[in-house]
Amino acid sequence: MNDWRNSMGLGAFDNIRKMQEQIQTSINPLLKQHQMIDDIVRGSGLLKVQEQITRSFSGINMMSEISKSLKQHTKFAQPTFPAIDAITSMNWQSKFAIPQTTLDAITSIDRQHEQLFGSLRTITETIQIQSSEIVQINNLNFALSSISGQMAAIAAQQKNWIILEELENVTEQALEFTETLDTSTDEEHQRQFQILLSLVLSFINKHKVLGVSALLIIDIFLRIAGIHQYYDFLQTKPELATKEEVNQIGIKQDSTVYFIQKITEQLKQAKENRITNRICKVKLKPNAKTLTLTKLPINFDVVVILIHHKWVYVSYFDPKDNLPQTGWIMKKYLNKPK
Repeated sequence: MNDWRNSMGLGAFDNIRKMQEQIQTSINPLLKQHQMIDDIVRGSGLLKVQEQITRSFSGINMMSEISKSLKQHTKFAQPTFPAIDAITSMNWQSKFAIPQTTLDAITSIDRQHEQLFGSLRTITETIQIQSSEIVQINNLNFALSSISGQMAAIAAQQKNWIILEELENVTEQALEFTETLDTSTDEEHQRQFQILLSLVLSFINKHKVLGVSALLIIDIFLRIAGIHQYYDFLQTKPELATKEEVNQIGIKQDSTVYFIQKITEQLKQAKENRITNRICKVKLKPNAKTLTLTKLPINFDVVVILIHHKWVYVSYFDPKDNLPQTGWIMKKYLNKPK
């Protein structure tokens, strides 16, 4: 018969259905977050910004990229299957079975990302934050999800699911490190950072170019940690902060900048930097009509976080104050270093 269910037999169909239900249960919490992707890409996220920056959509993006990668390698009897049905077909089951440990890792990564961005909601509700600053947070969230999705796609293409399980370990360590930036001593910071860096470098040595994405993820984690430090301070000490308290937040911010500089050095060694080939504008969004954040001189060094069509999301140290910033530059204005 033409019906693929009948041709496989009821027993096989029951097994597939159970597998489908298992995966559906794992990603159901993630499916609610997918709408944010379009909102950020289109730059239309300012209507409900307080809600948007609390949502992490890395998990659903990773599952989506896995589904697309698997469909490129598999011919299905019915091309109209939804993604969840497609990845639970018999052909997928025999060739691309995703271990439960990998599904658990994806869920854990999504939970970590949600934890990273989630507490910013309270801050935006109590402190008046400019729309441009919220877009910057959304840019980081979008970049984090995109990088995670790209790594998931490669794991699927290579049928190497251990990549995502090891990535989950890296992101867990990164989250723990950023959460201690407010409490640990400088010596303890250094020790924890070296442990984290060693873990990431081991990931790079094992997975080569793919491992560089782990460095980018650490960079984003640190930037979000810096945002937390600053707005947490404003939330608790809006007007009555003493000089000593101001100095303390300055020290914390300097520490975060220091670790961002260390990650930037590693990214440059991995050839992730680009050089401006003209005086160019850094934009708030990947759109020429949006706010210009600054202008960078010719031959200025930036690090590539994400490439999105004709635009590149970059990190750089502002030539005015040498503080780490991010923004969008048109791809044609950047050259690879010689």
